[in-house]
Amino acid sequence: MGGLRPGDLLEIDWEVGVFKAVRALWVRLFPAPPPYDAGRAAVLADHLRPLELLAQLVAGEAVSLKPARVHGGVRGRDLLVPAWVDRASAPEENRGLLLLRVVHAAAMRRVSRDLPLPQDEGERLRASLRAVDQATDVLRGELPLFGPAWDEAVGAELLARPSDVARGRPRRTEALRAATLRGERPWADPSLFAGLADERGPDGPPVLLFGALLAADTEDATSGRTPDQHRAPSAGTEHEAPAVEDLRRVLLDPEEQEQKVLTHTFEKVETLDAWEGTVQREDGSDELDEHLEALQEVDLRSLIRGGQEAGSVLRADLDLKADIPDVESIAPGEHGLAYDEWDHRAARYRLGWCTVYPTPVRATRPSWAAEARSRHQRLIARLQRRLADHRSRLAPRPRQLDGEHPDLDALVDHLADVRAGRTGDGRLYVRQQRHLRDVVTTVLLDVSLSTDGWVADRRVLDVAREAVLVLGDVAHRLGDRMQVLAFASATRNRCRVLEIKRWNEPWAVGAARLGAIEPMGYTRIGPALRHATADLARQAADARLLLLISDGKPNDHDRYEGPYGIADVRMALREANGMGVATHALAIDPSAVSWLPRMLGAGRWHVTHTPDALLPALSEVYGRWTGR
Repeated sequence: MGGLRPGDLLEIDWEVGVFKAVRALWVRLFPAPPPYDAGRAAVLADHLRPLELLAQLVAGEAVSLKPARVHGGVRGRDLLVPAWVDRASAPEENRGLLLLRVVHAAAMRRVSRDLPLPQDEGERLRASLRAVDQATDVLRGELPLFGPAWDEAVGAELLARPSDVARGRPRRTEALRAATLRGERPWADPSLFAGLADERGPDGPPVLLFGALLAADTEDATSGRTPDQHRAPSAGTEHEAPAVEDLRRVLLDPEEQEQKVLTHTFEKVETLDAWEGTVQREDGSDELDEHLEALQEVDLRSLIRGGQEAGSVLRADLDLKADIPDVESIAPGEHGLAYDEWDHRAARYRLGWCTVYPTPVRATRPSWAAEARSRHQRLIARLQRRLADHRSRLAPRPRQLDGEHPDLDALVDHLADVRAGRTGDGRLYVRQQRHLRDVVTTVLLDVSLSTDGWVADRRVLDVAREAVLVLGDVAHRLGDRMQVLAFASATRNRCRVLEIKRWNEPWAVGAARLGAIEPMGYTRIGPALRHATADLARQAADARLLLLISDGKPNDHDRYEGPYGIADVRMALREANGMGVATHALAIDPSAVSWLPRMLGAGRWHVTHTPDALLPALSEVYGRWTGR
């Protein structure tokens, strides 16, 4: 037997390795059945898009449907509803129950939109039950078929309610919800909710037909900066987390954080569990794929922000409120550019709130461009011919002094002017001619950790940068001016814009740099958009185009999730339009249809469902905007 060589790994706990291998094989060969009856269940994911559109019509605004873990409810513009319904024996009946829950949740959002949510737990339940009754009344008045369907579903729900609920808090909340189902309006009596927060025990069992009004709130437990915060965002894995209904703030003792007493457990068990109050040491390793199965079952409601740079990201939809302190982490010697950020709650700008650091990129993989180009050589030539042919076509130019045909609109205007005693316009002809515009384009590429995901066995970032390479080659052959930037962030103070190709650089330099970028950090889109827009507006041209390639979902380490980030991106796009910059977004993620329309409006976004569709969509959009 040979000895161990440097770099060899010796697995001491070989039993653990064997167990993991056998379990992985078992799960692959015998996957666990779904937790519902697939023959009769109505699954939210199967009907998500039509139900979401219906919810938006009822709510009167852009809302999103998310799967609930327990009760669900209304969390801002997120409607948390059951992931499946299989209570009835027939599939169509379960679809009807799911439809009722979605419509009712949308109506609850509508009636509670401008109401503050009480902090007291009892008062919050009271406000929720009031919203349930108000939403029911609204739907009865607006939808004639809702009333009979609701009454039938309520009767079945009351029969399904448990009769042996434990004393204390579970029994009180169950009685209040059952009374609401019966139409007794218990919220009208405040005494029924007094002292509910002091009762012990969990909530009563959930109600299928409605949820609660939910709040999300986090707060930073520490202040100041650490040396770790000066590092660049790490490249790692990112996955989607299960929906979180109600968040709890966790305030850590700074002294306890510093000490992090070393503990040793003699019986090693590799598992994950919810946070129970112990501060442990962090290693920052990227082991998300290994622990993803367990994370799907862990309660993620307790939030702590801080610690060292994450090696991976489990992305969750959260509605983070405005009282979150912001991390300040400006590396020594770096000089950034300050940009405003829109606060939709206060309806004002936060002046100089974000700092963008334009960062040069070195070409660390010079062979990447040649390898990628060899795979798309025919496509590049075909797209070049198509765009060149489109631009060489003759287009009618109205109101000319001479031409092939009379301009009827110009003639009508001319005769009206003459009859009114004014001098008519002598430009009365239409001429066929080529109209070439000077168009400059900036491609803004998202390189956050979400681009490390895979779609149809291809990494999102690999697909996106190959599409940019092909587009850049076509633009270079046509003589078009193009700039390519990439962006990622790590709090509002560290928004990186990677300069892949600047205006004055040859395309060969930019193509070589594309292979060097890797996923990193978060997706604070607004500052990157404002930086790219300001630079585009300074370019002398007939038209300016900004192409954003991203899943379009704003998020960051401090506070940029949900409505706040979406509103800021929407405002940044309005600013771009006011500066004469046309914008268009492209995404590979099919779920992006839930938020891109809110930010860009109609006709200014594309969502591709397969990786191969991104390149044709990008070329089509570029040709349409530059060939006008």
